[in-house]
Amino acid sequence: MAKIEFDKIMLLVFFALMLFLAGIPFEHKIRHDFPFGYGASDSFQHQIRAEAIKDMGNFKYEAPYISKGISNSVGRYPPLIYHLAVIFSYASGIETYDSIYFIVLFFVIIAALVMFIIVGNFSKTVALISLPISILIFSKPITAGILWGHWPSLLSQSFLILFFWSVMRMEIKNSFLLFAISLSAVALTHTSEMFFAFLFLFLFFGVKLFAKRFSKGEFKNLLLSLAVFFAISFYYLIIFQNTWASGDSYSFAIEPVWKGNPGFYIAGFGLLLIPIIAGILFSFSKLKEAHACLILAFAMLLSGFLNYIGFGLRSFQIRFFWPIYLSVFFGFGIYALFKLVIRKWNLIYTLIFFIISAIFLIGIIKLPILKQTEIMAIPSIPYFNMDANQGIMNPYHWEALNWISRNTNENSAIYFFYGDIYSQDALLRNTKRVHSQIDPEDFIKSLEERKIKKTYVSEFPGDTGGVITYRVSFFKFEDATKNLAANFHFGAKNICNFDYFVFDKITQQKALSQYNLLIAQQLALKNATKVFENPVVFILKNSNKGGNCIEERSF
Repeated sequence: MAKIEFDKIMLLVFFALMLFLAGIPFEHKIRHDFPFGYGASDSFQHQIRAEAIKDMGNFKYEAPYISKGISNSVGRYPPLIYHLAVIFSYASGIETYDSIYFIVLFFVIIAALVMFIIVGNFSKTVALISLPISILIFSKPITAGILWGHWPSLLSQSFLILFFWSVMRMEIKNSFLLFAISLSAVALTHTSEMFFAFLFLFLFFGVKLFAKRFSKGEFKNLLLSLAVFFAISFYYLIIFQNTWASGDSYSFAIEPVWKGNPGFYIAGFGLLLIPIIAGILFSFSKLKEAHACLILAFAMLLSGFLNYIGFGLRSFQIRFFWPIYLSVFFGFGIYALFKLVIRKWNLIYTLIFFIISAIFLIGIIKLPILKQTEIMAIPSIPYFNMDANQGIMNPYHWEALNWISRNTNENSAIYFFYGDIYSQDALLRNTKRVHSQIDPEDFIKSLEERKIKKTYVSEFPGDTGGVITYRVSFFKFEDATKNLAANFHFGAKNICNFDYFVFDKITQQKALSQYNLLIAQQLALKNATKVFENPVVFILKNSNKGGNCIEERSF
């Protein structure tokens, strides 16, 4: 009984610790004045979609300012993360840019605790020893998955762990409901994780069948669970099949490195690989007992290497959760190795390993090893590494984007001249207006040629993932972009056809902001009027839309 209470206390302490660590990058605040800690365009992509759903009241269609100005295109993204963000935003009174971030981080922490329960069914001692390695979910480079906006995958994998638990407890009355709901949550948050759920099912019931532990009752329960899952998810799976699945079909490819992303690799565990490998080896003798935690760990270890046969991005995303999935190997490896020399294991040993692991993985112990003027933690042991980080957004740009969304006509067209942060173009969707932006290369070329022009090469940014699609009937879909001009997405555009112009006054290269100001001055000569200004951004309203809004000349 005392041990059970100890488990509860340690679990509570760990939960509080994880909440504290997760709050460090956000200054331990749940409410911010602008999107805080957003590190890349994908973060804003998910934030603004949740905001659009909140505005529209449903997700039947994508907002036009998200889908390149195209109205009535079907809402094709897995919807659950966005609906949860909107619900929590209404319930808590915080903005969607805070609510969606909180949901992702909170469920990641809950997933670590659920994994503890799953491993605890195998061994309470192993579960406690393995728990601290979950801290590495907040270590580099895994933190890129959080800061750069891989949120649907992270949340889906949190539900995936709930799904693993539901499979483990299929003997519970009406467990098919939890099985179906958790698997549906996986599919409706980030559908690709559904494949890895079925991979686990194949291995889990394959092992049970081989060990003659698979009963007829379990088989019937499995079929019933899958039927209910299909009924719950059917509406969205039809959309998925005609959007994402049709535009991003499987093809064999060997992709050892995740290009453009700081992916996590097995060597990233450093010295922790020693107990992990030991745990893998010791686990083989236990497989015939069909422990869910061991089978899921093998399944997700395998899933993380499927980038070598064509699963690329999706397989690399699975690795974000390796510190949780493989935690049982870590704990079992330590326990099995030290059990060879400690004949009578007791609670004190468990507590010692728990505390030591937590101290190392949090990064409390620092050694004076100088590396590029930075004091590093113990070499070859990864550790918590998330500093307070405002991200790429700032109060001034956020004020300008909000001004546009609140003070311009819904049909207004917005043109963005050069700004350092605009390369992460999803943030521009917070104007809630159809918009284009100047191509930086053409902008710099025009500056070098010392020209003021009416027509610049421009990008029509928007989300084309999964294909912008019309739903013609329940089962019939049509590509909404098939009849668009070749230069619709990217090409020369006459700036005089826009209602508002946005200029940055401050850029990393002063010449670029000076060119911005020079263009703005020429627009003002043709009666463009300043309608908004703060220390970083100003906005002009085009009083001569469709006409001769600027005189082309050299300077």
